[in-house]
Amino acid sequence: MMHADEEGTFHRWTGLREELILPLLASHGGVLVNTTGDGIFATFENPVDGVQWSRELQSKARQRRQGLSMRVSLNYCTVLRDGKDLLGDGINVAARLQELTPTGGVVLTQSVQEEIKDHAEFETRPFGPVTLRNIDGDVMAFELMTDGRHHSEPAPGITRLPSIAVMPFVNLGGREKDDYLGAGIVEDIVVSLSSHEDLTVISRSSTLAFARQPIDPKAVGEVLDVRYLITGTIRRSNDRIRISAQLLDAGAGQQLTSLRRDFEAKDIFAVQDEIVETTLTHLLPGVHSAERRRVFRKWPSSLSGYDNYLKALDLIGSLQREQFESALSHLNQAIKADPGFSLPLAWAARWYSLNVGQGWSKDPHDDSAKAAELAMRAIRIDENNALAQATYGHVRSYLFGDFETAISHMEHATQINPNSSTAWLLSSVTLSSLGRHEEAIAAAERSLRLSPFDQWLFIHYAFLGIVNYDAGNHERALIWLSRGLAENPRYTSALRTLAVTQIALGNGEKANEAIAQLLELEPNFNLSAYGRTRRLYSDPVQANLFRDRLRQAGAPQ
Repeated sequence: MMHADEEGTFHRWTGLREELILPLLASHGGVLVNTTGDGIFATFENPVDGVQWSRELQSKARQRRQGLSMRVSLNYCTVLRDGKDLLGDGINVAARLQELTPTGGVVLTQSVQEEIKDHAEFETRPFGPVTLRNIDGDVMAFELMTDGRHHSEPAPGITRLPSIAVMPFVNLGGREKDDYLGAGIVEDIVVSLSSHEDLTVISRSSTLAFARQPIDPKAVGEVLDVRYLITGTIRRSNDRIRISAQLLDAGAGQQLTSLRRDFEAKDIFAVQDEIVETTLTHLLPGVHSAERRRVFRKWPSSLSGYDNYLKALDLIGSLQREQFESALSHLNQAIKADPGFSLPLAWAARWYSLNVGQGWSKDPHDDSAKAAELAMRAIRIDENNALAQATYGHVRSYLFGDFETAISHMEHATQINPNSSTAWLLSSVTLSSLGRHEEAIAAAERSLRLSPFDQWLFIHYAFLGIVNYDAGNHERALIWLSRGLAENPRYTSALRTLAVTQIALGNGEKANEAIAQLLELEPNFNLSAYGRTRRLYSDPVQANLFRDRLRQAGAPQ
């Protein structure tokens, strides 16, 4: 790595050492003896502290995703002290064992294994006996099982999220004070991207080594171990700021999408927020689109947890019943492959919610319960998963009529990730159900603004129609519902709302047509079952009016 990028590798290693390794060492009672170029030599009061440190170190180093992998070896032995130096055969054993340790792994000697064998939190497997250079006899060794092990080549089926790095933006204006603007924009983009649970984002400190030098996407991608790069330039001219940004496929060295925007520089902080939002709105869908294309180029037998998750999303969005049902199989495979990956659980909850909403469920009450249970499982795994929080809130309001619980989870979701279009989208109909119409419309509009190229665009349009209908904006509702059904005519929630909107506008014949389309997709639809399984409003008067208009449109009782 030094040969490919000497300065960058140096800064990444020293940053990792000073920001992670040494502070973590101190927190576990370790003492640094000396540094050895690209390594360190340290001691602990007892083996348990050393094993805890090594496990946490590998896990957190993996999360930093700097393209650097470490090997850790631990030996429990007597040493000789010579001033600040430590000597002895046991130190040689540790040093030689480190050379044989797998990348990203931790290997222990028999003496360490004996000290931790009664600690249930540690899981090990035999690694030896091994022959060590200049050490007499074989050494029995054990490997510590840690999520940091073999991070560059995950085991089959385990999630490998798409990874992205935001490179330092180049200041073309030449004014030094504008460097801070560029740095702030990059930092905000990194923070915003990091809140998306289906991405692994490289820290900004890992990319600083590439400032003020030409970017070779392939080389940088290999060094940082990422699939995608965001690069950009910023230029200030008088009262205007121009930003250019590109999303690159690092492996192929190709540009996937780009944007160029001019901004007024009157309020620099507002400009920074707008630049970040604009960048994410245009570039993030490019990552998701590229990932879907990647998945469909792979043989089914090679699908990992993440790939199964992506394939399921594509199938769910079609709302074609056969494909929709197969999506659940992919989600279950994703959950089985990686039980700690919360997103497939959240989407499985949405699957059951949609299954009820589309009228396909054989047991709506059971499916509603499954939706709530899966969403809560996702939250227990990661309470900061905005999609899981928003999905649980939607399930509680739409399927259980528990609007107060719902809104607390919705608010938590949008606080966790203000850039989650799905969180804003799902919160809009819950707010509308509570009669908070202006907030509902604003949430739905924000959702569309955050994801104008969403593969689920039909739901964004339909929800804008629903919240406008609830607010009494029937002409607006008709426009949005028609757009949604033009994108996907199989979304039954949009058809039901279209029917009642047409009744509200006095278009009885058009309302009858909407119900006829609904019954083609949901032949067993009737108002009695609908009232029992799908609740729309906290106000019973509004709920009764909606069902009465469905009856006027021709829906069977």
